[in-house]
Amino acid sequence: MESPAESLTRRATRGAQWRFAGSVIGAALQFAVTVILARLLTPRDFGTVMLASLVLGLARLLGNLGIGSAVVQRPVLTERHVQTAFTLSVVLGVATASLIVAMAPIAAAVMTEPILIPILRTLSVTFVLGGVSTVGGALLRRSLDFKKQCFLEIGSYVVGYAGVATTLAILDYGAWSLVYGGLSQSCLATMAQMALVRHSVRPLLGRSELRDLFGFGIGATLSGFVNYVALNGDTFIVGRWNGLASVGLYNRAYSLMNMPFTHISSVLSGVLFPALAKVQTEPERMRRAYLLVTQLTAMVAGPAMAVMAITAPLLVTTLYGPQWLGTVLPLQILCGAGYFRALYHLGGIVAHSAGRVYTELFCQVIYATLVIVGSMIGSRYGLPGVAAGVAMAILYMFVASGQLALRITGTTWRLYFRVQVYAMLVTIVTAATAMVILRLLEAVDASSAVILIAVVTGSALTWGVGFVWRLGEPDFLEIRNKLPLRFLHVVERMGQLRVFSRGPFVAPRFPK
Repeated sequence: MESPAESLTRRATRGAQWRFAGSVIGAALQFAVTVILARLLTPRDFGTVMLASLVLGLARLLGNLGIGSAVVQRPVLTERHVQTAFTLSVVLGVATASLIVAMAPIAAAVMTEPILIPILRTLSVTFVLGGVSTVGGALLRRSLDFKKQCFLEIGSYVVGYAGVATTLAILDYGAWSLVYGGLSQSCLATMAQMALVRHSVRPLLGRSELRDLFGFGIGATLSGFVNYVALNGDTFIVGRWNGLASVGLYNRAYSLMNMPFTHISSVLSGVLFPALAKVQTEPERMRRAYLLVTQLTAMVAGPAMAVMAITAPLLVTTLYGPQWLGTVLPLQILCGAGYFRALYHLGGIVAHSAGRVYTELFCQVIYATLVIVGSMIGSRYGLPGVAAGVAMAILYMFVASGQLALRITGTTWRLYFRVQVYAMLVTIVTAATAMVILRLLEAVDASSAVILIAVVTGSALTWGVGFVWRLGEPDFLEIRNKLPLRFLHVVERMGQLRVFSRGPFVAPRFPK
């Protein structure tokens, strides 16, 4: 008979498969749609919507109060918890939407952009929709049912956002094409989720249930609020002192750097958080999972950041056009910190899974302060200066978040860095491959598009060999068992070659 531990591992692995599939497809779609929209719209259009998103993101965070995360984290969840969470989410959604409608002129005055008033009021509807769908989404995550979530997210993005935004951009709606695209996506996602996830919608505000939900939810909200300031403070400073066009350029640089991390984190946060929450009283299992995921993340983040920094000039001009050239140098600077950005996120997942949200909050406060101060100082030197200030703050958060996760899981820094050594080796080899291909093709005057494709392809092959080689280690047995048969044969062949190798990089054994 299957043990609870095996059952959880199996469900988490299956959930990760669906989450990863949805993430890969979503990343490809988002990338393609962004390229198309960047050709149809201007940096100012993107900057306008980005400033509106700053206000809406903050309101969404405060208006949710961590209810969804609390539903996922609760060790024991009753029907009264679900009813109370749903009622509270709807009330908060309506209240937040009403507040945005009333406060839109003030927000526009702070940003010195009057066009934000109608945009904010239009998008306030998404808060009502979000209040209705919060609990359903949390229940999907809690049950590790990412198959439904995968179809829901991809379908709403393709039909709701991509279809509407692209059509309106072609019709010359400017920034409003992004606004209506986001609104239609929220509408479609909410309707689909209500149809897929059936739960009690009976109004209830139980006192004990509110206390249970708020005990974790408020801590998660405070941590999320500070993290939001840290992630968006630089954009606010750029918009306030450098203008909407600069916001569009800087946001494109940060989004490109963050693209691999965004889709990795969507997989890790969605699967790792509920899985670790179920074993939060078993530090040995948490330690093993944390170190394994650190290896996988490092194996993706390191090579991705190196290749993106090398190809940044070609990537930006080939995909988005010469009007986005101001993105190149900030992107290269941010890529230098992107590796640490990807890894520090894992520490936050471990802390939240163990209920240590208030400890993590302290780290987030210092991080947010460093982002604001660094961005303000760096803004004197333009967008590259802002990027450098943010990079320094990211390095701090990598150390602070790592220390917290290591303390919770009982891991040492020596072991933590040891599991990253192989990723660093693959990063160096991949970057060297990219540089060689780049120089060779530049010497024969190949076109930018040809060089970009060749560099990315060659780097991907080098990285792929290194990644498959690592999957042959015993610690990744559970992951290998879920691979397609043909891919598994490749991993096994790599394992046979490993017998003849004398390399010093041997995967550490983790407590089981």
